[in-house]
Amino acid sequence: MIDLPPLDPGIEVVVASRGMSKGIAQSEGPQLNVRPFVKLGDFQIGAQWKNVTSTAAGGEGAVFVGLGREVAGFQLSLQAAHKFQTGVREPADDHSWEFTAGVTRKLGRVTLRGSVVYSPDDLGGAKRSLFWEAGPALDLGKKFKLTANIGHRARRNGDDYTSFSAGASTSIVPKVTLDLRWYDTNRHELGENFQGRAVVTARMAL
Repeated sequence: MIDLPPLDPGIEVVVASRGMSKGIAQSEGPQLNVRPFVKLGDFQIGAQWKNVTSTAAGGEGAVFVGLGREVAGFQLSLQAAHKFQTGVREPADDHSWEFTAGVTRKLGRVTLRGSVVYSPDDLGGAKRSLFWEAGPALDLGKKFKLTANIGHRARRNGDDYTSFSAGASTSIVPKVTLDLRWYDTNRHELGENFQGRAVVTARMAL
């Protein structure tokens, strides 16, 4: 008889003053992101939905499966997700696959993180898309953390850009984290979504 680890269900709810994805804005106002999941040992399966501002759709959903494991002091993660648009208002490329790989290493109070996100055919008019992001986090006590990241996105039939972010987060009560972050890119001429802004985020994990 196979001895499987117990199922561990959970849900993450994120409310942000402005929806952000891959370093740029994706909503004109507040964004709600709901992510239920179930863990089975190192594996995780789940779904996600968030509102977006788009002429083509009003929301973006996904179903995903992921794997996380520690190897030689490095925390490694892999995820495959099938993304789709909801509230579609006009014909569009409203389905895509997205593959994510991440690595984290903790060195005392400093944590180094890096991730790569690849889509062979992104949502909308863009085709192949590759986004990488990396940066450090500094723990200042048990409830306060400073982070910074730099990233770059290259897209076929889409605009390339480099993104930057820096901010601070704190756990005000157990399982609730508040984050204040500044986002910016090197391509302000591409429109308001690519310009600098401060974003406040509240994250609850149950």
